[in-house]
Amino acid sequence: MYFKYDLKVGFLRDLPKLLILAGIVLVANISLYRYAELLSLNLGSLDYILYLTKSIAPFPQSGEEFRFPVVWYLQQLYLAWIIGGYPFSSICDSALIYGGSRQKWYLSKVAWIVLTVLTYYLVMIITSLLFCLATGVPISWEINLLEPTEEFSVVTILLPIVTSFVTGVFQLFLMTLTTPITSFFAVAALSAASTYVTSPLLFTNCSQLLKLSAFSEEGIGTIESYLTLAIVFMLSLVAGLIIFNHRDILKDQRDEE
Repeated sequence: MYFKYDLKVGFLRDLPKLLILAGIVLVANISLYRYAELLSLNLGSLDYILYLTKSIAPFPQSGEEFRFPVVWYLQQLYLAWIIGGYPFSSICDSALIYGGSRQKWYLSKVAWIVLTVLTYYLVMIITSLLFCLATGVPISWEINLLEPTEEFSVVTILLPIVTSFVTGVFQLFLMTLTTPITSFFAVAALSAASTYVTSPLLFTNCSQLLKLSAFSEEGIGTIESYLTLAIVFMLSLVAGLIIFNHRDILKDQRDEE
């Protein structure tokens, strides 16, 4: 019952919002294309996809001037805005809250986050591939933009997606504890801090490829990243379920009225 509702009202309703994401990705693609032309770089389609989650190398260990990763940060903010806009918007709907288990209601929102995150990244990938086809960039699995280390593996590339899912579950937990707007700003602050400080404690680091040891010697290990994300996910899920089970729904309804 719950997931069908979330699929219809939450997921399908938000699909048009992904057109803005496609626009952000298109601007990033054009920027990389011009950069590649200027420096005569031979880049392939995978480079354009990875560029979206490349971010910046650990600072100040990299020895380079700090440059805020605008492309990566905008994507994180927009995803947080989408995730924050739905789960508790219908919290006082009797058909959802009193029609069954609170636990199933909450787990359905977690499933909705999974679907939203996967679709979000799928739009990013498809937009980049279409751009490559339109501009004549080779469709290739080779990585030329980044320099993989010996620790690189296929599962490393999946870390941005997994991290976004875990961040979404963490944001859902914050929404049960505070408010959607507070949770959004908390995720925004966490993401901003992780661009400057490289530490698994700031787990959004795990979605920035250049912050990983697979692409930077000073980065966070892949296994360490997945372990950190697993811990954050479990703590966020359990804490969120406990808090939501004890939340006074009638009080929330009176406050909205």
